[in-house]
Amino acid sequence: MGVTVRPARDGDAEAIAGVHVETWQAAYVGLLPQEILDGLSRRRQMRRWRRAIRDPEAELGQVFVAEDGGIAGFGSASREAGEITTLYVRPDEQRRGIGRMLFSTMAEFLEGPVSLWVLDGNPAAGFYERLGGRPGIHATVERWGVELGRTRYCWQAVSTRS
Repeated sequence: MGVTVRPARDGDAEAIAGVHVETWQAAYVGLLPQEILDGLSRRRQMRRWRRAIRDPEAELGQVFVAEDGGIAGFGSASREAGEITTLYVRPDEQRRGIGRMLFSTMAEFLEGPVSLWVLDGNPAAGFYERLGGRPGIHATVERWGVELGRTRYCWQAVSTRS
């Protein structure tokens, strides 16, 4: 079965929550306090993603899923902000082109320049650079009582990306 990308449906929230927790616990070890990673709740994330799917005009934007027999990854994109707000692929599904497919779908959805924020030290930074993203603004944000650095990656119009 091939990978397909489609807009998320209400029934996808539980699987999205599982991917969210699994990818954070793998990608952010050493970047976020371990107690934050250990305290991630699939139930809380499921509620969050259900709300996001039901209200694509909200903060996270339109939610998309990549399926390959099950949810292998997901992402969200906000036209209002002109940015990809999330993009996660299960660790055991990475390096199969799923992230690239999700990125491409969301970039087309945004219909113009694209940006996204990457936490300092996130191993996905190299992936975004291989997709042609250019690091731009560096900023800090406070979450969970911790100051975190992050970089905004930018792409020009969809037609300029390969």
